[in-house]
Amino acid sequence: MKNNIKRLRTQLNITQAELSILTDIPIDELDAIESDQVEPSLIDAHKITKALKQEFIASVFELD
Repeated sequence: MKNNIKRLRTQLNITQAELSILTDIPIDELDAIESDQVEPSLIDAHKITKALKQEFIASVFELD
């Protein structure tokens, strides 16, 4: 599953560490999600979507 996390983080000037705090997702797990190594759970995908100020999960994550 591809994602737009890095692009959206950059637009909001949020670091991975800050996103980790906002979402309560460990930074190593967040890094793995952002680099497409791990697919997030639905709950984590929702947390990331809201932290990046997006309305829809599909704005952040692209299904293959």
